Parts: sequence; structure tokens; C-alpha cells
Amino acid sequence: MIQKITIVDGNPDSGKNPLNSFIEELTLALKAGNSHVDIFHLSEKNIKQCIGCWDCWWKTPGVCRFNDDAPETLKSIINSDLVIYSSPMIMGMYSAILKKFHDRTIPLVHPYIKIVEGEYHHKKRYPNYPKMGVLVEPNDSSKEELELVEKIFSRIKLNFHSEVKFFYSINSINPKQLSHEISHL
Repeated sequence: MIQKITIVDGNPDSGKNPLNSFIEELTLALKAGNSHVDIFHLSEKNIKQCIGCWDCWWKTPGVCRFNDDAPETLKSIINSDLVIYSSPMIMGMYSAILKKFHDRTIPLVHPYIKIVEGEYHHKKRYPNYPKMGVLVEPNDSSKEELELVEKIFSRIKLNFHSEVKFFYSINSINPKQLSHEISHL
């Protein structure tokens, strides 16, 4: 049962726009259904770029060297039942700030490797990982660009020891419908 949800909003535009309105309505609907919702607007957070130093694996396991806003978001994610990533499509891809944040999720896994679905992937650091959902504002993206982003998240879920429960354009579902679907995951 989905009780705790973390929304990672990768919209670089913090003003009033369709994606922000959708996320706001979805949050209200989820809370009305008694879900606990934490939302992190990455445009309002100080998230440094991963530099590939691997300190989070070797020197301070599970903890990045940077003292920024990423640990708060990671703590919420790993303690959630569902994490929802949202982003507008920009030049055929999800936002750069969401990609930068994904790079910073590496402390959530071990550097050690195991075979998953015939491929090499990182071992779990924690016993439980949240399910994933993805919301995109398509803008003028092609079907192929949307399929590529969906494929990327299907790859992310392998290292995240999770499953993608939904991938929606905000034009294809409304917040109340999605809240209802989430309540039945």
C-alpha cells in the first residue's frame, strides 16, 4: 500500500505553468487520500553536480562529500513507498536539473555489483526501495523522444532496485485519475 510519496520536481521553471499546476493538484489529491507527500522542487534547491569522486562509496559510505540539499531529498526517497519524478521535456529530453539530481542518487546503492536481468548492476544499500512513477510535460516532443525518456527510466529502475509503475504525459491523465491509480498500487 502506498502511504508515503516523494515528488522530485525537475521543472526548472518555478512559475505558474501546466506541470507545476498538475503537481500541485496531484499533491492535494494524494493528501486528501491520506498519503503523506514530500515534494522537492529542484529549481529551489542547492544540488551540486556529482564529480565522480566515489567518496559516497568508499570514504563515507552512503554520504556524499557535498553539504547541499541532496541528502534531505535522498532520505525522503529511500523512506518512501513511491517516488514520482516530474519534468518538462526540453529539447527532446527531461530537464538537466533532474539529470543532475539522478547522478546524485548513487549513494543509495553499493559499489558492489551483481547480475540483474542478465546485466551487471549495483547491489542494494537499503532493504527497501520505492516504486517509481514519471510525469512529463511533453511540450513539442515527438513520440520517439517520449519513448526514449521512458526507456531511460526503465534503465534507472534496474540500478534503483525498483519498478516503474507509470509513465505519463500530463496531457494524457488528470491529477485525480492519477491519485486514484496510485491509491491502488
